[in-house]
Amino acid sequence: MVGRRRENRWQPPEHPEVERPSAYSLSDDARGPDVCHAVTPLPVWAWVQFPTFHVRVKAFAKSWTRDAVLVEWAQFGQQAQAWVWRSAVKHRVLRVDAERRARAPDAG
Repeated sequence: MVGRRRENRWQPPEHPEVERPSAYSLSDDARGPDVCHAVTPLPVWAWVQFPTFHVRVKAFAKSWTRDAVLVEWAQFGQQAQAWVWRSAVKHRVLRVDAERRARAPDAG
């Protein structure tokens, strides 16, 4: 018959949404008081801890205290953030900034 849908037509399998692991974040007590907020988030490398693994991510430092940094990164296509120990964060240079510095004349 014309216009009738075939019953044995292939369809992709349906998979339940897999729950993605969440990164551990320091508690309020651990990160300490006097939070400073960045006007423009700073590019950083950060070690982030998950329940079963650690990973180094390209992130941005949004806030910090004397002991901790709030980092934000892309995880599974979505924004994620966590407070991590300050020693787990290192500055990084964006490619655009590095190219700009290379082209800039010396100030000497």
